[in-house]
Amino acid sequence: MLARRKSRISFFILLLVLISLFILMKKNFSSNELLIPVELDQGIALRASDLVNVTVTPAFNYSFTTMTKGAIQHLDRNYTYDNIPEVLEGGLLFQGIHRPPKGTSIRLEVRKPATVYFFFHSRVDGGYSQIFAGLPAWKKHDQAPQYDVKNGDHGLDMTMYFMHVDPGSYSIPATTADRACFSIVFQEH
Repeated sequence: MLARRKSRISFFILLLVLISLFILMKKNFSSNELLIPVELDQGIALRASDLVNVTVTPAFNYSFTTMTKGAIQHLDRNYTYDNIPEVLEGGLLFQGIHRPPKGTSIRLEVRKPATVYFFFHSRVDGGYSQIFAGLPAWKKHDQAPQYDVKNGDHGLDMTMYFMHVDPGSYSIPATTADRACFSIVFQEH
């Protein structure tokens, strides 16, 4: 009788754990989102680790790839970058999630001289327009990439800032609203 009772308790604990995991996954990804499996190329991984360490708070999954036409924008969407300014071509693209939550902050530990390009959706920007207006070291670029151009106009209106950096730590303040659709490209000097 005691063994049977322990078995039931173990079963219910396992069930609670599984339900909790399901709720957490559901909270982070809505049903129309796609989590693209990330197989980080060893060369890209080495290039990224030699150049930069990115810390996002709150933490979320991210990866890196080379910025080229057709590169996947974010890990939870199948959108691709279709129009890319020449300055971004071949750079190291940080691929995060499409809709980071309010309060997302970013810390960059840059290991080599580089130009950092930070771009975001102009209409639903998580507050980045105001944040970058208050960061004088970042300069607004006259071009920005575009994504998913064949499926409407949602990916056509991006804003891009850049900064030339030496090795060191750099922070981007926390977003002030949800859905801060952003990406970062690092161009090593």
